[in-house]
Amino acid sequence: MQTARFWLEYGNYTEIEGVNRFGINTVTGPDEYSALVNNNYYTNVMAQHNLASAVEYAQQLQNSDPDLLTKLAVTPAEIQSMTDAAKLMILPYDKCSEVKLQFQGFEQLSRLPLTEIDKGGRFPLLLHSHPLTLYHYQVNKQADTIMADILYPAGNSLAQQIRDYEFYEPITTHDSSLSRTMFAILAARIGGEETAAYDFFTQSVQTDLRDLQGNTANGVHAGNLGGSWMDVVYGFAGLVNNADQFTLNPNLPKQWQRLSFKLQIADSEYQFEIQPPQQVTVRLLSGPGMQLVIWDTPVILSSTDTTKTVIQPEV
Repeated sequence: MQTARFWLEYGNYTEIEGVNRFGINTVTGPDEYSALVNNNYYTNVMAQHNLASAVEYAQQLQNSDPDLLTKLAVTPAEIQSMTDAAKLMILPYDKCSEVKLQFQGFEQLSRLPLTEIDKGGRFPLLLHSHPLTLYHYQVNKQADTIMADILYPAGNSLAQQIRDYEFYEPITTHDSSLSRTMFAILAARIGGEETAAYDFFTQSVQTDLRDLQGNTANGVHAGNLGGSWMDVVYGFAGLVNNADQFTLNPNLPKQWQRLSFKLQIADSEYQFEIQPPQQVTVRLLSGPGMQLVIWDTPVILSSTDTTKTVIQPEV
């Protein structure tokens, strides 16, 4: 609730194309080569989700524990304000190229000739270019907008995700150890980018093994380690757990013969085993079980029916 209140205080309404919209200005999103921008797409999506979640929980408490709402000083007017801000959130979008814009006005910037820069060995850019120079170009240090596709897949068509990936990957330098893991996930999900997904993944897992960033002596890249695990589960296994239902759409690299992992979902623990040719076996290890969806096939596990195998339907 408190974080949702922060967005109401920090953001403001403005008229866009004749419609009153809620915006969040002067922020820095995940990409550090763009600072103090207006309406960073990723930031606004996160704030929108925060506001909507606060409203959802407040409405639940109205029925289950109204005294707690009173204690938190939550009023009907505040709930309505959060509802309106979430609904009217500015999410920059380029109608011409049909891609999400990293921030308002991003489409107006020129691209840096990264291929030519690479020949001069001037990476990472932050060590060779002044920030005020980088801020004038479409160039990213790390994944930014595409993480909205990863975290909030609902409403994002496959075609939209492909356009976003193809727009942002060429302008991203991956100067951050956090970047390749995110691109690996989206590349694995959209299909047709299997080689890119596996290349991004292998580079990520080698970050500290081969000291690819040149600074492993200062400590391992913990965020990258977590991201590499996410590549396996959220990318190649195709896990989506924040939409309307828990889904699994595996797309294993051709180099792999088998993938097995365990997950705790709500009150239940599952083991997933994925094998070519595109076969998934899921076992309920503990708990009451729930409905899962694997390749659009509903799978219901319970204490009396603990194992199911699903074969990917032919397209």
